Amino acid sequence: MPAASHKGGALRSGVGYLALFILLRGSDTTLLKLLQRAGEATHAAGGPEAISFCNVFFFSSLITGLALLLIDREGVQRQLPSLNPEDRWLLALQSFSGFFLGPMCFYLALDRLSVVEQTLLFSLTVPTTSLLARALIREALPRSFALTCAMISCGLLLANHTKLGMKMVVPVDFRGVLWALLGVMAFGISAVINRLAVRRGLGIGFTVGINSLAAAAAFAVIALVLFGPSHFLYLKSWWVLGVIGGYALIITLGSQWSLMKSYVQLPVARVSVWASLTIVIALVEARLLLEEKLSGLSLVGAALILVAVGLNTLASTSDNQADRLQRAI
Repeated sequence: MPAASHKGGALRSGVGYLALFILLRGSDTTLLKLLQRAGEATHAAGGPEAISFCNVFFFSSLITGLALLLIDREGVQRQLPSLNPEDRWLLALQSFSGFFLGPMCFYLALDRLSVVEQTLLFSLTVPTTSLLARALIREALPRSFALTCAMISCGLLLANHTKLGMKMVVPVDFRGVLWALLGVMAFGISAVINRLAVRRGLGIGFTVGINSLAAAAAFAVIALVLFGPSHFLYLKSWWVLGVIGGYALIITLGSQWSLMKSYVQLPVARVSVWASLTIVIALVEARLLLEEKLSGLSLVGAALILVAVGLNTLASTSDNQADRLQRAI
C-alpha cells in the first residue's frame, strides 16, 4: 500500500510538471511577441532599440546553459577529457543549428508573422525531423508518417484559407515564411544530432549546457557588432532587464526544468504526446492577449495539426520500443 501510494504521488507530481511545461512552452511565442511589441513601441517613440533577438536569446542561452551545466557538472568533468574530434564537431553543429540559427529564425519569423501563423508553421518540425533522421542516420519513418504529413498540410491550408485566394485581406509575408522554414530545418537538424549525441553517451551538460553557452557568446558578439556596447547598457532600465530576465528564467529555463522533471516521473510516450498541447496554449493566448483572429476553419486546421503531431509522436515512440525489444531478444 505505501508503494502504491508513493507511485500515485509520483504520477500526480509528474502530471503537474508536465502541465507546467505545456503552459510555459505554449506561452513562449506569445510572450516573445509581446516583447517585440514593447521594443518596437520604445523605438518608435524615439528611444533606443533595447530589445532584439541578440539580448533576448543571449540571456536565455546564458541562464539555461549555466543552470544545466551545473546540474550535469560531474558528467561533463568525467567525459570532457575523452571527447574525440567527431564529438566536438557534432556538438558545434548542434549548437549552431538548434541553439543559434533556430532561435534566431524563430524570432525573425515571429517579427513578420502572427503568433498563430508562426505556431502552425513550426509544426512542420515534426515531419521534417523524421525525414532528416531517415536521410542522415537511416532511422525508419514512423508508421503514421504519410498520414501525419497529409494532416499537417491540410491543417496549414485550412488555417490560412483566408490568405490563399486572389482577394487576400492580409498578404502573406513571404520573408517571414522563409525565416520560419529555415528555423524548422535548423531545429530538425539539431534534433537528429541530439539523437547521435545521446547514443554516444553525452549528457545534457554537453547537449544543452555547453551548447547554450556557446550560442550565448555568439549572440553577444552579434549584438556588439550590430548595436555596440550600448545595446546591453540599456538593460539598466528596470523594465527591459525585468521582462528579458523574466522571459529567460521563467519561460526558457522553467520549461526546460519542468520537461526534465516530467521525463523522470512519466513515460516518454505520454510526455511527448501531451506536450503537443503547447499548440493549443499558444493559440488561446494569441487570441486572449494579442487579439489575433481565429476563424472556425483555423481552429479545425489547428486541431488537425495537433492530432497529427500526437499520432506521429506516439507511432515514433512505439516503433522505438519495438526496436529495442527486438534487439534485446
